[in-house]
Amino acid sequence: MKWFGNLKLRTKLIVCFVILAVFTGVVGFMGISNMGTINSRGDDMYYNNFVPATSLAKIQRAMLIIRSDYLLMVYERDAAKFQERYDEINSFSEETNNIMQEYEKTIGTDKTNRDLFEVFKTNLATYRTIRAAHLEIVKAGGYEEAIKKLPEFTNARIEVENSIDALVKYNTENALDKANENSKDYRSQSIIMIAIIAAGIVLSIGLGLIIAGIISRPLNKLVVSADHIADGNLDVSIDAATDDEVGILAKAFRKMTDNLNDVMTNINVAAEQVASGSRQVSDSSMALSQGATEQASSVEELTASLEEIASQTRLNADNASQANTLAVTAKGNAVQGNEQMKEMLNAMEEINESSGSISKIIKVIDDIAFQTNILALNAAVEAARAGQHGKGFAVVAEEVRNLAARSANAAKETTDMIEGSIKKVEGGTKIANQTAEALNKIVEDVTKVASLVNNIAVASSEQASGIAQVNQGIMQVSEVVQTNSATSEESAAASEELSSQAELLKEQVSRFRLRKSGTAVHGYKAIDDDLNPEILRLLDRMNSRKAPAGSNETHNEGSPAAGSRKIVLSDREFGKY
Repeated sequence: MKWFGNLKLRTKLIVCFVILAVFTGVVGFMGISNMGTINSRGDDMYYNNFVPATSLAKIQRAMLIIRSDYLLMVYERDAAKFQERYDEINSFSEETNNIMQEYEKTIGTDKTNRDLFEVFKTNLATYRTIRAAHLEIVKAGGYEEAIKKLPEFTNARIEVENSIDALVKYNTENALDKANENSKDYRSQSIIMIAIIAAGIVLSIGLGLIIAGIISRPLNKLVVSADHIADGNLDVSIDAATDDEVGILAKAFRKMTDNLNDVMTNINVAAEQVASGSRQVSDSSMALSQGATEQASSVEELTASLEEIASQTRLNADNASQANTLAVTAKGNAVQGNEQMKEMLNAMEEINESSGSISKIIKVIDDIAFQTNILALNAAVEAARAGQHGKGFAVVAEEVRNLAARSANAAKETTDMIEGSIKKVEGGTKIANQTAEALNKIVEDVTKVASLVNNIAVASSEQASGIAQVNQGIMQVSEVVQTNSATSEESAAASEELSSQAELLKEQVSRFRLRKSGTAVHGYKAIDDDLNPEILRLLDRMNSRKAPAGSNETHNEGSPAAGSRKIVLSDREFGKY
C-alpha cells in the first residue's frame, strides 16, 4: 500500500470515488436491468394474459346475455319482442367474433393456448349451430319443442363456457407463473444487490478509514510536533513517509523546524558573543575615557608651557627692537666719530657698554632659542601622540624648532661680531691713527648688526605667531580629547545597555529546547554568512583581546611607567577609538 500512500490526495480521492462509482453503477445497472425484466414480464402479463382474460370475460358476458335473450324468447312467447332479441343475439355474436379475432392475435407461438382456443372455437361453432336451429324453432312458434331441446342447447353452451374457463384458467396460471418468476427474480436480484451494496458499504468504510488514516496519522504527528514547538521544544522528529501533500507538508515542516533550530542556535551563539563583546567594549571605553582624561591634563600643562613660551617670545621681540634701536644709534655715532674724534672715546666707551649689554641680550636670546627648541621637540612628541589630530600641530612645532635654530645661529653670529667690535674699540683707543679705518669698519659691522637684529625681531614676531597657532592647535586637541572622553562614556553606557539586552535575548532563547547537533559550531563561524562584515571584524578583534595582555602593546619613548595604562595615539591605532 506504499504506492497508494505516495499518491496525491486528489488522486486518492478520485480512485476511491471511482471505485464507489463503479459499485453504484453496477447496482444501478442491475436495478435497471431487473426493472426492465419485470417491466417486460408485466407487459407480457398485461397484453398476453390480462387483456385476453378480459376479452374472455367479455365473451362470457356476451354468452350470458345471449342465453338470457334466448330463454326470454322461449318462455315469454312474445312475438313482438322476438326480432329485438334476435337482433341483440346477432349483435353480441358479432361482438364475440371481433373479440375472438383480437384474442387470437395475442396467442402468438403459445401452442397450449392455441389448442385451447381451437377447442373453444369448435365448441362455439357447435353451440352456434344448435342455437341457430333452436331460434328457427322458436321463430316458427315451436316453443314446446324448443323447451324440450333446452338440455341440448344448455350442454352446448356449457361446453363453450368450459372452453372459456379453460382459457381463463390457462391465462391466469400463466400470469401467476410470470408473477412468481418476477418474485423469484426479485428475491435473487435483491440478494445480489444487497450483497453488492453491503460490499460497497464495507469498501467505502474501508477506503474511508484507509484514507482517513493516511491523512490523519501524519497530520496528528504534525499537530503533536507543532504543540511541542509552541511549548518551545525544537528537538522534535518529523517523519515524512509519503510523497503526497501531507508528506510534502511534513517535509516542509521538518525543514522549517531544522531552520528554526539552526536560527535559534545561531542567535544563542550570537547573543553570547554580543554579550561578551559588549562587556569588552565597555571596558575599553572606560579605559579610553580614563586615558582621554589624562591626555586632557597633559594638554592643559602643554598649554601653560606654550603661554610661557609666548610671553618669553614677546619679551625677546621687545629686546630685539631695542637692540635694533641701539644699533642705529651706534651707526650714527660712528658716522659722527669722524668729525668728533674727542667724542669717539666716549662713544667707544658707550659702544663698549652697549656691546656688553647686547652680549647679555644675545645670551638671553640664545637661551630662549635653546628653550624654544626643547619645547618644540616636546611639542613634536605630543603631536605624535595625538595621531591624526596632531599632524597640523606637528608641522607648527617643526617650524618653531627651525625658527629657534635660526635664532640661535643669529645670536651666535651677533655675539661674535660684538666681541670683535669690543676688541676693535679697545684697539682703537691704542691706535688713534687707525681710528678712521676702525670707525669705517665699525659702521659696516654696526650696519650688519642692525640687519641681524632686524632679522631677529622679524623671526621673534614669526615665532610669536607660530606659538599662537600652536596654542590654537593645542586648544583644538583639548576639545577633541574632551569629546573623545564624553563619547567613550556614552559608548560605555551603550555597551552596558547592549550587554543587558544580549542577556535578555539569551534568556528568551533559553526558553527553547534546541536540538544537539553540529550545525552550530564554536563561536560565530556558523553564522558568518549572515552577519555584517564590520560586526565580524569587531568580534574577531574582541576575541583577539582575550589573549594575555602585553603581547601586542606598543609604548612610545618618554611614556609613563608601564604600570599606568595609556592610550596608543599612532595613526594606525587611532581609528579604533
